[in-house]
Amino acid sequence: MKKIILVAVLALVAFSANAQFYVGGQVGFSTGNNRTDFDVLPEVGYVLNETMAVGAVVGFDLDALKDTYTDFGFTLAPYFRYNLLELGPATLFVDAQLQLMFWSNKNLIADTKTNDSSIGIGVSPGLAIPFTENLSFVAHLGRVGYYNETFVVGVNPSNFNAGLYYSF
Repeated sequence: MKKIILVAVLALVAFSANAQFYVGGQVGFSTGNNRTDFDVLPEVGYVLNETMAVGAVVGFDLDALKDTYTDFGFTLAPYFRYNLLELGPATLFVDAQLQLMFWSNKNLIADTKTNDSSIGIGVSPGLAIPFTENLSFVAHLGRVGYYNETFVVGVNPSNFNAGLYYSF
């Protein structure tokens, strides 16, 4: 038993010695036509090699239409990232993501509250630009996939999220 534990510890140390973990997240905000949407999306990931990474987003979303409704949502979204193209120091990538969403809707007109959940799968293009060896700017623009029983093509400026990532 001691040998098994020792081998497991050594394997974990060897794995961690070359690890490329990153933490960060993105914040999104949009407003217009009496509607406001605010997203906070913290993220953690692990770089598998020069072209692939895995990670997860755990985030919150607040969506409100003035005097009509307020939605508060929670998202858990594991993903697989593939780097498509290097453009000088920048990297163009795509995330394949499974998204689990849970939200609460408050109808301000009818004074009712409902809870719901959904699952989605899709891809999201992105761009990473390193500032230093450990700090990068990362942005996503839109998504294509199947969400809430609907096929979605949302590649437009209103689906823009950006943030900073720290690698260690």
